[in-house]
Amino acid sequence: MSKTLTAAACACLLIELASINTVAAESVPQELVGSWRAEAIVGEGVVDEFETVLEIREDGTYGGMGGCNIFTGAFTLSGRAITFGPTAAARKMCEPAVMEQEQKFFDALRNGLDWSVDGTRLTLAGPDGTPVMRLVSTEAAAAGGAEVILHVPGAGAVDRQTVRYDCGGEGVEAEYINAGPLSLVTFSVGGHYIAASGIISGSGARYAGGRYIWWTEGEEATLFDVTKGEDDPGVVCVRRG
Repeated sequence: MSKTLTAAACACLLIELASINTVAAESVPQELVGSWRAEAIVGEGVVDEFETVLEIREDGTYGGMGGCNIFTGAFTLSGRAITFGPTAAARKMCEPAVMEQEQKFFDALRNGLDWSVDGTRLTLAGPDGTPVMRLVSTEAAAAGGAEVILHVPGAGAVDRQTVRYDCGGEGVEAEYINAGPLSLVTFSVGGHYIAASGIISGSGARYAGGRYIWWTEGEEATLFDVTKGEDDPGVVCVRRG
């Protein structure tokens, strides 16, 4: 009896998925195509044991695992705006915390969003620029990485600001982090991940990390590679939007 019910449930799911009218996006940027694992949804962390994965495909369809159930659908693009169409998903029940995470994920996809890719990270933001979801490439996640947590004495709160730049034709998303005396900037450019700390500067804001200097002034920033010597003109990055 149970096998019969299971087969019927699977058949219903297949019919529902097959009924989706997939509309291919005219041009899906390669940087957006791939499998992305959610790290934060609506400002909250996720249950690591039950991964929420969003797969964006070249043919204008999306799918993945919400945490408990597989899902699929179609999306449309307009520049940096992405609209996810109705989601068809299985109806399996899991632990309450996982179901809550999955529902937040599906709810977040129902609204028009702006997308940006910074190296191995994808950010989906609302119309006001507030991040709705932060995701990381599953390939990068599989390759491993380290999370660093800092306790800053005397810091009342952490201020984070994300600024998008055009650095010689490459899109760069820099995150500025300030907490008391701590001032940092993190970003990826040219395949390199950079974390730099603020240092004293006569004008603008200057950050140093490894072989790189990131110097901001007004609406521009310049990235210098100190290994290229004092004559290095740097890469000029212009703020977008």
